[in-house]
Amino acid sequence: MQFRSTLMYAGLLMSTSFTASAHDFWLAPGKYQVAPSSTVPIQFKVGHNDSADDWNLRWDKIVALRNYTPVGVADLSASIIQKSDLLPGAAKTQSLESGTYVIGLESYHSVSELSADPFNSYIEEEGLTEIHDYRQQKGLTGRAGTELYSRKAKTIIQVGDKLTENATHPIGHTLEIIPVSHPYDLNEQAALPLQVLFKGRPLEGALVKTSALKGANHKAQSVKTDAEGRATVSFSEEGPVKLSVVWGEPLSGNPRADFETYFSSLTFSVNKSAN
Repeated sequence: MQFRSTLMYAGLLMSTSFTASAHDFWLAPGKYQVAPSSTVPIQFKVGHNDSADDWNLRWDKIVALRNYTPVGVADLSASIIQKSDLLPGAAKTQSLESGTYVIGLESYHSVSELSADPFNSYIEEEGLTEIHDYRQQKGLTGRAGTELYSRKAKTIIQVGDKLTENATHPIGHTLEIIPVSHPYDLNEQAALPLQVLFKGRPLEGALVKTSALKGANHKAQSVKTDAEGRATVSFSEEGPVKLSVVWGEPLSGNPRADFETYFSSLTFSVNKSAN
């Protein structure tokens, strides 16, 4: 009986870990900093940073893939190559001239269901206070949790030396991490102030996490946003980094799920030597 309980507990831990990693999603450009007149391939990653896999990129998952340039918005849909047995799934920018470019992806909804304990652990780990409080108030903590979730991801690419202000402007994602200062012009402490917006408004109490991507050794951080949706992260190392945030709210009268959850990420590369 004790052996069976141990197996069940191990299975619970594996389920919780797998769910968290499956939700982790980001855009990975071939290079974050390139010379003018370059095109940049974009890959779509899911999982943990040290065991990332290629996202199952399909047309029925994509709402939009756009390039927010210094002078406007360019659609990247025509460059999308779906994932297949031979190819991982990717896209490519147009030829980019000097300036800063923000690539943004929005996905359609998917449905996820977890039994009570893994779901409670997941909402606690991600700081989903609205969902947590709702389940507490309604006496639902012993029930499975079903969520309708979607992904919003951005990556910032710097072309040449010309830094442009579009890097610090929102692009209109439902949940979005916005650098308040330019991420390729960090101060001596490599501190980056940021703001999280949810449905266009500052989001208080959101848990923003940072983690190193392949080729970097950034220390992982977790910071909560204040009443203005603001927080600051800092970096002691160079190389690519991912910022992520999750937020959700109860759904009313939806037969598919109890909650709607949004996953948002931002990637760029820290280059302190350029400061």
